[in-house]
Amino acid sequence: MMIALDYHFKDIYGNFRHFILFQNPGDDLWCVRDENVLLARFSRLNGVWRQLSGEVLPNGFIQAAGTFIQQYHYDSVPLRIKERWPGIISTVEKKSDNEISVVCKPQVNLRTFQSIFCKHVKLIFQQDIAMNLTVYSYNFAEDFTYKLEVKAKKELRSV
Repeated sequence: MMIALDYHFKDIYGNFRHFILFQNPGDDLWCVRDENVLLARFSRLNGVWRQLSGEVLPNGFIQAAGTFIQQYHYDSVPLRIKERWPGIISTVEKKSDNEISVVCKPQVNLRTFQSIFCKHVKLIFQQDIAMNLTVYSYNFAEDFTYKLEVKAKKELRSV
């Protein structure tokens, strides 16, 4: 399922322009579209958002679009889950703004991993997040669903 985000960017004249940021399933690259015209493709490389092809867009636009993507967890949630269990998880794919699918590697006992996953996945995140995670065995014969809900801890201030 393709991910598409509505993105509004204020140009140098102070006018807001509407763009669509989208990512095709299984693709690491993000695309930016104005109306029906594909303008550029960009990705996060070594922690920095970079345009890889298309019309030359201002670097400020690319950085702001990348920050927007990260704010909505489209970039970080799948990566954090996969990095936490690299020997167990084969792929993590964002299906929508609140749904992620996880596929385990062939040697994984899904029932054993379920108890580990459900206890520890919420510890990966510090920001507010609410998502449904569906975890599949390598051949999709078994699965389980986990509702991930994390509320960011508010710092207490002394007055």
